[in-house]
Amino acid sequence: MLRRNALLATAAAALAVGAPALVQAKDAWPVKTITLVQPYSPGGTSDMLARIVAQELEKRIDAAVIVDSKAGANGNIATAFVSRAKPDGGTFLVGSSSPVVISPTLYKSVPYDPRKDLTPITTIAKAPFLLVTSAKSGINSMDDLMKQIKADKVNFGSAGAGSPQHMIVEMFQMQAKVKSPHIPYKGSAPLILAVMSNEVQYAIDNPVPLKPQIDAGKIKALAITSKNASPKFPGVKSLHELGFTDFEVEPWYGMIGSKGLPKELAERMNGYVQDILKQDNVKQKISELGAESYGMGTADFAKLIDSDIKKWGEAVKASGATAD
Repeated sequence: MLRRNALLATAAAALAVGAPALVQAKDAWPVKTITLVQPYSPGGTSDMLARIVAQELEKRIDAAVIVDSKAGANGNIATAFVSRAKPDGGTFLVGSSSPVVISPTLYKSVPYDPRKDLTPITTIAKAPFLLVTSAKSGINSMDDLMKQIKADKVNFGSAGAGSPQHMIVEMFQMQAKVKSPHIPYKGSAPLILAVMSNEVQYAIDNPVPLKPQIDAGKIKALAITSKNASPKFPGVKSLHELGFTDFEVEPWYGMIGSKGLPKELAERMNGYVQDILKQDNVKQKISELGAESYGMGTADFAKLIDSDIKKWGEAVKASGATAD
């Protein structure tokens, strides 16, 4: 009896101090390794989101989850790789919307059809972009900028011809019925340097690389591309609020499976990721990237992809941009 009581006391003490007496069982998965392919250089938003999802997935599924960067061709290389992967639940794309909804129009041909060769799983996050100018430009408001554009005194920069940064400006110009010369750069880093030096007078870019320069007073944010202002950027109104009625562009990041992925696996993965996105710690991590947790069902994601191919395609055609 004394030995039994001692054992019970030891077990109770272990539970009291939070010892790992019980380990939550993980769900079985058809493969032992899941690869999340992200289509850009390591360290960017897609890479960070993939790592957040990978860490949380391993808590739920009995499989190792790794992140593999396959950069190149505006994300087309990684997207094509995933489209051709074995549909066994072992390979998923985690990245921005660009190679899925912009590339099919921007390029004369891409080695995949986003509607037929990919299996939508879920969106993960969405991120409004900022319309910015240099602190040296003398432009202090959207009214100032519009006057300068109409007087043909400014140009705009982007992170590359056909990039989301380029296309969002084209969407803005289409609605505003204005046009300015375009100077493409090779990525956000040189674009931001060009804005800071007033080599280009305005640009639209992801808030993550912009924020340090905004905080340092070297770049001014004139507007945000979400429908409403964001508490992350106090005092910065949305283009919609500034008179560009219903303007709303928030590029998304999502998870996509290979062609022919069984519906049962697609729905299960959707459920895991949707649950992950509801966790407070995950919401906080995504918020720190300048984005917002944003999940949806597989059918709704397929509809979003279809509508965005049309929306972004119109902007590509209006701009005349090509990337071949």
